[in-house]
Amino acid sequence: MRQLFKQRLVIHLKEMMKYLRLVFNDYFVLALLFMIGGLGYYYSNVLKTLHTGLWWAPIVAIAILLVSVQLGRFATLVEDPDYVFLFPQEAAFFAYLKRAFHYSLGLAIAVQVLFWVLLMPFVQVTMQTTATDLYLLLATLIILKVTWLNTDFARKYRLNNRLLSNHFLFRFLIPVVSISLSIYLNYWLGLALAIVALGISYYSRRNWSRYPIDWKVMIDDENSRMHTVYQFFNLFTDVPMLQGSIRRRRYLDGILGRIKLIPKNTYLYLYAHGIIRDNEMSGLYFRLMVIGTVFLVFVKGEILPIFLSLLFVYLIGFQLIPFYFHFSDNVFVHVYPITDQYQMKSFQRVLLYMLSIVSLIFAIAVIAVNFSSLMTVVGVIVAEALEIWAFVYLYIPRRLARSERTR
Repeated sequence: MRQLFKQRLVIHLKEMMKYLRLVFNDYFVLALLFMIGGLGYYYSNVLKTLHTGLWWAPIVAIAILLVSVQLGRFATLVEDPDYVFLFPQEAAFFAYLKRAFHYSLGLAIAVQVLFWVLLMPFVQVTMQTTATDLYLLLATLIILKVTWLNTDFARKYRLNNRLLSNHFLFRFLIPVVSISLSIYLNYWLGLALAIVALGISYYSRRNWSRYPIDWKVMIDDENSRMHTVYQFFNLFTDVPMLQGSIRRRRYLDGILGRIKLIPKNTYLYLYAHGIIRDNEMSGLYFRLMVIGTVFLVFVKGEILPIFLSLLFVYLIGFQLIPFYFHFSDNVFVHVYPITDQYQMKSFQRVLLYMLSIVSLIFAIAVIAVNFSSLMTVVGVIVAEALEIWAFVYLYIPRRLARSERTR
């Protein structure tokens, strides 16, 4: 079983590296460096304006640390056929899950350390803490995450004691109480509660192999975890493993109904309805819009907000490009009495509308935060308008023509 996990881990890491190479291409890495540098500079300037005793600082710290504990799920790497082929080896499968637990724990600890490092300057500036307190806080976070993963481990078995797999208790309530005790009362007290929770979650773990595995829960959990990973990669490239679903948005029927049903609007009708009703595409559009708006709300300055808004508009537009070929495999569109020229114009029109909506929301966020800077207010409006025009009418035809040749 240990060898089986090792083989699957190698295959899994190769697949992740394939997508990571596509995500972290030269252009995105360069943009990411600028964004990290800008956010770091903004963070350091904000810290200079803070002082000890702010009432809201502990609440912000608790919220951020609670989010960090929730990141990183139990990666079992199981597959749908395992229920059939590995069922006879159910008793020995415990060794496989232990290896998966250790792998998941390593990744989870790295996430906790990263959040702790990022939040440490904020805690030092706004609270009276010592170096010992900060290390105790890190130990508390790691123990809480171990408990969180062990609870997920218990969920894979049909145990008589369902307390060990209680999501609300071990994933939310205990972390909130433990982190709050650390920040508001005493760091040793928060660590002690985390250790007690860890001891409870580990109780009877050595006997779990005697119980039957809940294969459906385990496979569903892993499919859900990988779906989240693939959704992230889908922000940057096509992921064949994601299966789209269709949902009618009745509240947008008024907008879609304004499309005149004439021959030259055939592709305009298809693209508008297709993007809005496709859960993956519309969800990707909405998620990037929300993430970009949140970033812009918390970023001040003259140039950085403009740069970030342009970056997110480009990312959203870039993710919509593959939808141009969404109907290419449908035999019926090839018998329509319309030319490819109408198809290109219809796609450009849909992109123009969707990117204009996003740029308007981003501009409002930038102006609301930086209304005192005339350069930023005018710059974000002009820069977004120029970017959308260049992207839709200059970049898109060339990019699609190149894609047509390689299909």
